[in-house]
Amino acid sequence: MLEQKAFEFIQEKLQEALGEQGFGAATPLESETGRAVMFSTGEVAYGLFFEAQKKRFVLRSTTMKTPAEPGEWRQLSMWIFDEKENNMSDAESIANDFVEIVQGSKRREMVKVAKKRRKKDEENNADPQFFLNRLVPIFPELRREMNEERIVYGQVRAAIFAKEKVAPKCEQLALQYKGSEPLKRLSTVLCEMYAAGDMDTRAVIQFGVLNNIGDSAIANIVEGFTEGCDLQKVYKHSRKLIGKKIKPEKKKKQKKIESRLNG
Repeated sequence: MLEQKAFEFIQEKLQEALGEQGFGAATPLESETGRAVMFSTGEVAYGLFFEAQKKRFVLRSTTMKTPAEPGEWRQLSMWIFDEKENNMSDAESIANDFVEIVQGSKRREMVKVAKKRRKKDEENNADPQFFLNRLVPIFPELRREMNEERIVYGQVRAAIFAKEKVAPKCEQLALQYKGSEPLKRLSTVLCEMYAAGDMDTRAVIQFGVLNNIGDSAIANIVEGFTEGCDLQKVYKHSRKLIGKKIKPEKKKKQKKIESRLNG
């Protein structure tokens, strides 16, 4: 059957792409709607599904409940495939789309590195991802959570990730382990990254992390700020904006300029 041949072709292409990222070999999945396989690292997984009744291929991702049990699947891409109307050329297009999705974060990282190399004379400020990586020694679970972000969304959404994942961990550490070495390291990292970071990184630290932490925890974090830390001066001002809606600046109207070519 063409559908089976197409499934095996797409599975093979995904296996090649995901194998380079540390995913294991495809394993069969039970599916009430048709055929399915899963590629897993033990923590996160991609699933390839063919829903026979609806005649469609679906790529999904999930985090694993256990090394062998997937959690709730999220749909990433879907293509209709009917052997009466489609052929292996269409299967190749589907495979290319699915592979592009699973390699998305890798491709963007390569583009970013290439741009940085071209801009040798540009100041090399720390970006939000660099800041998040500096937090991993303090909160090791962030490595797994960032990997999950990349698989589900194709990238780490720094601002959202800082608010939902980083801020709660910082608050818990500050409240439960006041004066501890991990808390001192956290305060130091915040100061260093705010000083070395670009505008996006500074915004993530101020509005993504610090503005989502309660006053008691903030006080404990600030105690560990190093001498001359710029955050000492600015964090109070940014906290005044908590809960306030900031209207975007209105764009100035520009005069329309028409260009005509004289024949």
